[in-house]
Amino acid sequence: MRKNIKIKSVSFKTKLGNVYENLKSIKKEIERAEQEKVNILSFPELSLTGASLYHGYLDKNIIKDSKNALYELKDFSEKYDLLFTVGLPFKASGKLVNAVMLINNGRILGGYAKENLKDYEKEIFSDDYEKYSFIDEDIYQLNDEFIEANGIKIAVSIGEDEEKIIPNSLKFKEKGVDIILNPQASTRYALSGKEIEEKIKYLSKGITYVYTSTGFGESSTDFVYEGLNIIANDGKIEESEKFGPAYYIKDYEFKKYANDSYIDDFIYINFNNLTEKKIKVHPFPYLPPYEDRAKFCTDVLEIQALGLLNRMNNINIEKVCLGVSGGLDSTMALLSIVEAFKIGKLDKNNILAYTMPAFATSDRTKSNAYKLCQALNIDLKEIDITKSVTQHLIDIGHDIENKDTAYENAQARERTQVLLDIANMYGAIVIGTGDLSEIAQGFATYNGDHMSNYSLNSSLTKTEIRYIIRYLAETSSNKKLSEVLTEILDTPISPELVKEKDGEISQKTEDILGPYELIDFFIYETLDKGYEVEKVYSDAKIAFGEKYDDKTIKKWLKSFYKRFISSQFKRSTSVDSPAVRKKTLSPRTGYRLPSDMESTLYIRKLNEL
Repeated sequence: MRKNIKIKSVSFKTKLGNVYENLKSIKKEIERAEQEKVNILSFPELSLTGASLYHGYLDKNIIKDSKNALYELKDFSEKYDLLFTVGLPFKASGKLVNAVMLINNGRILGGYAKENLKDYEKEIFSDDYEKYSFIDEDIYQLNDEFIEANGIKIAVSIGEDEEKIIPNSLKFKEKGVDIILNPQASTRYALSGKEIEEKIKYLSKGITYVYTSTGFGESSTDFVYEGLNIIANDGKIEESEKFGPAYYIKDYEFKKYANDSYIDDFIYINFNNLTEKKIKVHPFPYLPPYEDRAKFCTDVLEIQALGLLNRMNNINIEKVCLGVSGGLDSTMALLSIVEAFKIGKLDKNNILAYTMPAFATSDRTKSNAYKLCQALNIDLKEIDITKSVTQHLIDIGHDIENKDTAYENAQARERTQVLLDIANMYGAIVIGTGDLSEIAQGFATYNGDHMSNYSLNSSLTKTEIRYIIRYLAETSSNKKLSEVLTEILDTPISPELVKEKDGEISQKTEDILGPYELIDFFIYETLDKGYEVEKVYSDAKIAFGEKYDDKTIKKWLKSFYKRFISSQFKRSTSVDSPAVRKKTLSPRTGYRLPSDMESTLYIRKLNEL
């Protein structure tokens, strides 16, 4: 069962050295967070005293007051469900350490002691204390360990412990920690906020990362402090607030323990005050933020171009051959080929482009194919395959009026045969154009458009291809190219294998497979994130709930799993292709399944939801 966990990062106006005023502020924040149904509350480093007391931490009264305040917070927390951090100077093994304690429901669950001290901190705090099991009579030392809350693993890395050669958070990741809290006392300088966010993006890959830095109220003798509250998840900044609180809700697979306890040296707790507020799920999480749009699009084109150039150089080939339908996929492939020939300073006359109309080719897509090649100064040749396919169907005894799978696939296989034979004639290689969306759904004719000598779009979803082509349409200085790319984007996606009316598009792929925005979301959650059926369905309902009802989403998710599982045999024999994303469906280096697996498990799970 999945449940929402709400996280809050907050700093408050510090009263420097006034432990009991800071204690009051912390109590108020705890009360507020409980009302907000926060489960994990992160305070800054040295939050009980302020982080800029310098040698003031050595004052016995500061140390004593801090410890008394800690135990007062312990008692205060009995009536609260949330887990929170508190930072303080603390005597451990007879030495003063910069500590952060985790407190929940009347218990101090454990403490972390800072290891990588700032230069001036080394005169005050110790980093060579004896690492006993307990740093106080009832406080478990957690430095290398984590706690579990309903199966969710949580750990703390204090301040500059994240600036070690190997940051503590990376060590915790190896142990499978889900959430890392980083209480901080970061000093501010020009552009430091941006630098911090970039570092957090890296450290948060694969986890949720909570950065909480002190701000107002600290000494301004030498520094100004950041006051940043940042929550990131899997390499993305979800919330970043200066001097204000940051919130984040994420759903987790939830375990319920019989009771809060210590088992095998691990600490287990339960959350009960849970929020029902819907989490935010972006419908297009695989697309880059707008500021990275240009870089993403040019990177994709360059990766595909360099992949092709390397293949041509390695096998000593100077010519390529492809079919240009006037649709999105062949357009993307042709644009990448042109980029490859530009980088390699090759003769564009060696791009052998063919359009091969048949029974259901529309005037619109055929016109787009010609306009595209004209805009790119490429000679497009036409080979009408209607007669050859008709003869083939007659030869195998197939009724030409029977518009079944054989009728459709005969056209796709004839096009591939023509291209492969032309490639043999001219010493070229055939470039495949199929995209990740259709490969994942098996929407390609086996040994038809499924086959080529080298494929370019295999790790790009249809939505990503549309995104790149739209960018090029909007930014190209070639007016003719911009116009035809816009026309291609506006043309319904179709295999064009069956017609109802001459010259018009009758088949629409999204009527067969489902909306591409749904398919590509399912692919991302399954392939990139590795989520199970329940999570994919739950996220899709949140991401697309305003556009599609639950019944529609479930219908297309069932279709997705059936097609995804049953089409593995096609992917097992798929063509080489350069990866433009980390996770692919390559049978050599990507996500693999048995070719004879059934989809029963996935469908049963969906039926139960």
